[in-house]
Amino acid sequence: MPTAHRLVTVPDGVSKTRLLLQTAIQGALDPLVRDVATKLAASTTSDVERLRRIHRFVRDGVPYFREPIEMFAEPGHTLRHGGDCDDHTSLIGALAWALRYPFAVEDVGDPRDPEHYTARVGYPAHDSPTGDRHTRWIPIETTLPTLFSEHVRDAARRLR
Repeated sequence: MPTAHRLVTVPDGVSKTRLLLQTAIQGALDPLVRDVATKLAASTTSDVERLRRIHRFVRDGVPYFREPIEMFAEPGHTLRHGGDCDDHTSLIGALAWALRYPFAVEDVGDPRDPEHYTARVGYPAHDSPTGDRHTRWIPIETTLPTLFSEHVRDAARRLR
């Protein structure tokens, strides 16, 4: 039976960054997300290559669009239909966590009202979705034609 996917608005007073983290962790359990992550990881044992594949897949294969009103999609919904920056960020986290790579959500701009969300994914694989002091972090941005491991600010400067 296919998983039901929800679109919801973010409740007032709830940290969207925290909600994105929680949604990505839960999204890693979605059979569709797990299947895609497993296929992306196939035939390589390199942590960096797996993360590079996640970046390329989401950047090039998942439609990005601005929403007319701010909605929040679960990662499986984003895989099927695309989404905005927060949806891409949550999907990246879910794909990474399905392979047991830690991840973080970065808000860009005013912390009270961020203008953009982007992801950082860590390696090596870990038992905690937030990694530890040994985790090496790579920025993964998919809403611009970014290079692998290029931060959104650096990509924006390069693309001007």
